[in-house]
Amino acid sequence: MNTSILLANIVFDAYRTSSVFNQLVVIVLVLLSVYTLANMVGKRGALSIINRRNQKLLRQLRTKPHPAQLYLEVQGRFAPGIPMADIYAAAIKEMLSLLRKRGVLETDVAGWSAGLAPVALTESEIDSIRSCAESELEEQLIVIEDKMSSLATCTSIAPSLGLFGTVWGVMESFMAMADSGSTMMITSVAPGISGALLTTVVGLLIAIPASWGYNVLSDRVRSNSVKTRNFTDQLLADIARHHVRYGGDGA
Repeated sequence: MNTSILLANIVFDAYRTSSVFNQLVVIVLVLLSVYTLANMVGKRGALSIINRRNQKLLRQLRTKPHPAQLYLEVQGRFAPGIPMADIYAAAIKEMLSLLRKRGVLETDVAGWSAGLAPVALTESEIDSIRSCAESELEEQLIVIEDKMSSLATCTSIAPSLGLFGTVWGVMESFMAMADSGSTMMITSVAPGISGALLTTVVGLLIAIPASWGYNVLSDRVRSNSVKTRNFTDQLLADIARHHVRYGGDGA
């Protein structure tokens, strides 16, 4: 007999002979596995989109002599789902606001080329830009890490729920054995115990691949988070390089 068919029959027989409570636990575990799988696939796709769009933004920025020129070209409008773009927009918007107070127009920045003397910003103004960028960074890190806590919960709860179903089923079987006295044979109790063990098997079958998938996603989330933090630091350094302080607290 085919091994897969044999395993299917064993699982079906165990499910059929288990109590209503254990059957309910198995159904909950199956639904939990579907939910976890759907979220993992969705999260993987979202991280791929984020990474692809972030890389596109970086390539565009490398072609510009001044960090604000891309922002001015697209008039501050970027496609959604780009954490780096939101951080970039927040920092550049604050920088342009400060430059306007010094009489520097956006057309001046748009036409800036390498070799031209920069307009100085004070240390407090650079700190203001840094504050805007870092505030947006924290919000974007939440976006990148979205759903990871719920996936971790699903991964850890599956074996626990399966074990709970097993303990409950075994307890029911032994209580039935105790109530029947010595007349109840082990052959009568064995199917109930087998059904009770099914919940642990299903819980482990869900938890093992889910744990692997969660760890893979965690690595991708960590990679995206590090890249986004590094981008923020590089952007702030680039702004400071173009708008260094010349002395005093003025231009």
